[in-house]
Amino acid sequence: MKIEILGTRGHIEISAPGHELHSGVLVDNVLFDVGEREYLDRRPRAVFITHLHEDHAFFVNDEEMDTDIPMYGPERFGGVSAIRSTVEVDGMRITPVPTNHSQRVRSCGYLIEKDLGRVLYTGDLYSVQERYRDRLRDLDMVITEGSFIRRGGLVRRDPDTGRPHGHTGIPDLVEFFSPIAGKIVITHLGSWFFSDLQASVRRIEELGTTAEVIVAEDGMVLEVGLEA
Repeated sequence: MKIEILGTRGHIEISAPGHELHSGVLVDNVLFDVGEREYLDRRPRAVFITHLHEDHAFFVNDEEMDTDIPMYGPERFGGVSAIRSTVEVDGMRITPVPTNHSQRVRSCGYLIEKDLGRVLYTGDLYSVQERYRDRLRDLDMVITEGSFIRRGGLVRRDPDTGRPHGHTGIPDLVEFFSPIAGKIVITHLGSWFFSDLQASVRRIEELGTTAEVIVAEDGMVLEVGLEA
């Protein structure tokens, strides 16, 4: 599998060269998240959205979108179909892995399998829903988020329902995924990252002990599978 990280900037105002575009990951010819309208110009065979926030789905704030590309997500919205089980596209098996993130919209990551390669793209999250964690084993790569560098991230509870929502920290994600993944790629970088880019990259990479931890950049290309 050829994996191209199209955008690495979180839902923030600040940006820097190499970190200007919002979320999008192209795996062969299948797109995961569409944080920028221009990603559709790549004419992917299908689009899988992790959740309906505008930095992952540019069209949610009533932007007009006219496309014949099949689109899937954790819930229906406009032309987006709800995904509940594995979908096959061009020999690629794509399985939703429900996650916990927002108090208002559903979210899921995607297990992507092709040519003996296994990749998980999480989108934003504070945790993977426990009953789906058995899907996560023997991963070649995890592509996950970097909203917060501090352990615990930022997770709040709704005052009425008591339900948590937010983002966990990069240290927590690396600790969780290291036993089951060879590489962990950090994208969706938060505002903390931009105060000193070189120092921030070192800080993330130093978290890698049993797994290699990589900081993504816009346009980065990675390989997974038989040819990697």
